[in-house]
Formats: sequence, structure tokens, C-alpha cells
Amino acid sequence: MIIFDLVIDLFFTLYTSLGFGTKEYKIQTKMEKLGEEYPNVLQCYQHNQRIFETDDNLAELVLSHLKSEVEKKKFVSLVNQRFKDYT
Repeated sequence: MIIFDLVIDLFFTLYTSLGFGTKEYKIQTKMEKLGEEYPNVLQCYQHNQRIFETDDNLAELVLSHLKSEVEKKKFVSLVNQRFKDYT
């Protein structure tokens, strides 16, 4: 049982130390995927990555389920309004 706990702990530590499962990794992955359809949003994210990852409201928007086209367009519109230099 102790060995099992150690293996699970080691796996979890390795997983998070490589960056997988972190909020930053999830945001980056979603923005890269969204950037395939909206390259200007990806460029905006790359220039303002720290803001996307530290602003709780913006991070929550990115991590929300952006599955439908309407949700994606609404998110892109919000990003364009907030970061007008990259539209």
C-alpha cells in the first residue's frame, strides 16, 4: 500500500512538474487550438500571455467550454475589445 501511494505521488509530481494539468498549460492549449481559426487571437495571447494567465476573469473565460461557434465568436469579440491593438 505504501508503494502504491509513492507511485501515485511520484506520477502526480512528475505530471505537474512538466506543466501538464496546470492552469497555464490548459490556457495555452486552448488558445493554440482557437488560434487555428482565429490567428489574431493567438497573436494577442502570445503578446499578452501573462495577462491571460493571471487575470482570473480572462482565464475563466478561456477555460470555459468554447465548443460552439457562437461561444467562440463571443470570446473572440471580448478579446478584441480588451486588446484593440491586435485586431
